[in-house]
Amino acid sequence: MGHHESSIGAFWTNPKESSEMSKPTLLIISLGELGTNILEAVARTDLFEPVFVGSRSLVKAEERVNNAAIGAGIEGHFPDLRAIQLDINAHDAPLKLRQLKPDYIFSAPSLMPWWKLDERASALPFASFTALHLSLMAKFRDVIEKADTGALWIGASFPDVINAVLNRNGFGPDCGIGNIQEPIPKIQAAVAARLKCLPQNVDIRMISQHAFEYYVLNEKRTETLPPYLLQATALGRDVTDIAEDVLRARFPFPYDLHFNRVTASAGLAALRALLNPTPSAIHLPGIGKLIGGYPVQASRSGIAIDLPPDWSMDQAISVNEASLAWDGIETVETDGTIHFTMETREALFSLVGKSIDILSVSDADEQAKKLLNAL
Repeated sequence: MGHHESSIGAFWTNPKESSEMSKPTLLIISLGELGTNILEAVARTDLFEPVFVGSRSLVKAEERVNNAAIGAGIEGHFPDLRAIQLDINAHDAPLKLRQLKPDYIFSAPSLMPWWKLDERASALPFASFTALHLSLMAKFRDVIEKADTGALWIGASFPDVINAVLNRNGFGPDCGIGNIQEPIPKIQAAVAARLKCLPQNVDIRMISQHAFEYYVLNEKRTETLPPYLLQATALGRDVTDIAEDVLRARFPFPYDLHFNRVTASAGLAALRALLNPTPSAIHLPGIGKLIGGYPVQASRSGIAIDLPPDWSMDQAISVNEASLAWDGIETVETDGTIHFTMETREALFSLVGKSIDILSVSDADEQAKKLLNAL
C-alpha cells in the first residue's frame, strides 16, 4: 500500500493505479450504523462495481443490501451489490478476502459505538473508550494484512488516533473519513453569507484533530477551541479573520444516529476524490502514522499532504498532537502506545475499579473486556 514519510508530496501511492483502470470494487465490512449509511450513499452512485457487503450474518448483509438496492432503484440507480458472509474471526477470513480482491476496503467497527453509551459513560473523556475501537480494528488489521490484496483501506473507527496507533505498530489503514471535513461546510456557508458569494468559492485549509468539531458544531458559541490551524480565501483575498469568527458561532447539532449520515457524506466525498484520475482538494483524518486531520490532494494515484506555504509539516503535526489532550490522551508513542491524561485515568478507575494508564494493541482486548463488563 505504498506509504511514504515525506512532509509534502506523495504520502500514499496506489500500486493498482493505471490510466486504463476499470471500475473499482469496494468491500464494506462492519455493518454498523456508519457502514450502513456508507452503503446507502454509495448505492446511489456509479462509483464501484461491484460493492461487496460483508458481515458475520449473511442474513443481515442481505437485508442491508436489499434495503439499499430498493432505495437506490427508486432514485434510478441499480448498482451491483453483493452480500457475503465474512467473519473476521474465522481462520479462512484472509483467504475469503483475498478471493474478493477488493480495490477499496471500508471498515468502522466498534464493540460499543458512542451513541449507545449511557448518560454516565458519555460524560467521561472520549479516550476512555478507545479500546472498544482498537480491539476490533487490530483484528481487522491482521486479516487485511494477511490477505495482501493491495487495497486502499479506509479505517473510520476514531481514525485520528486508531489509524496512527496501528500504523506505528505495523500495518494499518491508509486514511480515515469525517471529523476534520465535517465542520468545513459551516465555515464556508457563513463566510459566503457575509461576503455575498457562493460557498463553493470559499477555500478552507485546516489542521485539526477529532475533538475540534465538537466545539465548532455546538449549541453554544465557543471562544476556547482545541489547537488548530485555519486559512480561508475567497474572491482572491484572505478572509481568515471572518472564518475565525464564524467557526465559533452557535450551531446546534444532533450528536445522535443522524450524525452517521453526515459522516457518510464525508466518506462519499473522500471516495470520489480517491477515485478521481486528477488530484482534488479535500481534508482527511488518520493518514498513515499521522495523528489528526490534514488538507490533502487525493486521487486514484494516491494521497499527498497539501499545506499552505506558510505552514510547516512539523507545525501541523505539533498542533494535532497538542489537541489529543482535549480527547483525554496525553501522547501516542512512536510504537503506537497511548498514554491517557490524568482525567482519563481517573475516569477509567471510577468505571472499572482498576488503574489504567496506557493502551496498546497487545492489551486492547483485555481493556475492552473490562470496559464492556463495567458498561
